[in-house]
Amino acid sequence: MIFTLKAEPRNTVKKSDLTTLRNSGMIPCVVYGAEMEATKLSVASNEFHKCYKKSFTELAFYELEAGGKKYHTVLKDKQVHPVSRNFLHLDFMVVGKDTVIELEIPLNMVGEPIGIKEGGFMDVIQRTVKVSGKASDIPEGLELDVSDMKVGDSKHIRDLKQGVWNYKDADDVTLVVIHAKAVATETPVAEAKPEDNPEE
Repeated sequence: MIFTLKAEPRNTVKKSDLTTLRNSGMIPCVVYGAEMEATKLSVASNEFHKCYKKSFTELAFYELEAGGKKYHTVLKDKQVHPVSRNFLHLDFMVVGKDTVIELEIPLNMVGEPIGIKEGGFMDVIQRTVKVSGKASDIPEGLELDVSDMKVGDSKHIRDLKQGVWNYKDADDVTLVVIHAKAVATETPVAEAKPEDNPEE
């Protein structure tokens, strides 16, 4: 998935400059790569949000257009406000087909587990996996078939599709588990003792 974003050069120096930029509907960002100096840019917040929301299920590349140049990038890092959850800053890394990169890619569960039909529930531990390899070799997303899972079963990194990329987590890292539903137990209510009759 490739998104095209218009970017503008920025000359922010003070913290107040960044605040003014954000208040105008822009997100400060930087684009960098192995054969270029880091370049300060900004992108429209509403346009980036549209792209970012679509990137949850597939690996996304961002084609940044700025000053007559195009940068083929991936979103390498982001800073998010802890309360408003607005994006404060974005880091884009330029990638070529042979660039070796490390990325988190979406993991999609496929099928309905047998264990759910038996009354259990699925607990997804990880919705992304970290991989490394050439940019042209890394898949946009991975699927994990969970239809054969029964109550008590779990699947791990070793159960994922193997390719020319490398998984950064250990083979035994758990991705999904099928649990039995907890049985609600009623707490017995103690019977009220009859009050002693008052002495006559």
